[in-house]
Amino acid sequence: MQASNGSKGSGTPAGSRLSGPPGGGPERYVLGLALLLPLAVVVLALAQLPGTSLASPPSLIPAEASSLIMGKRPASAQSAPPPTLAPPTATPRPTATPVPVAQATATPQKGGTYIVQPGDQLKHIAARYNVSIWKIIDANDIANPDSLKIGQVLQIPRE
Repeated sequence: MQASNGSKGSGTPAGSRLSGPPGGGPERYVLGLALLLPLAVVVLALAQLPGTSLASPPSLIPAEASSLIMGKRPASAQSAPPPTLAPPTATPRPTATPVPVAQATATPQKGGTYIVQPGDQLKHIAARYNVSIWKIIDANDIANPDSLKIGQVLQIPRE
């Protein structure tokens, strides 16, 4: 007869991890060895270094080596001072520069005519006169807006 532990049909309580025997089995020992063996090898290798012991880990870096690393500066390649230490030059005094006066640009009048120039595009003409492209197309019966001709006269609608 089997005792019930909270789940039907199995001998494990509901929500617990499925595991092997209660002691963990040989897998736990193999895992422990796999993790601890490399650590032990490294510790033993460090203990074999001359002048070191496991009692004083700071002695793994000899005092002479640390003073050699930190105590010397690199030798200078040139005897002249670096260019940043050269005597300063006189700072030029600012001079008054005339401020250009803004010229008022003429706002394009709504309505009228426009003569197509080389490189003109309908979208730029419409933006210049602040009119919809479609209104210019309708006012001029343009079949293809990409086929403007140089010298063509366009009627610009008022609104």
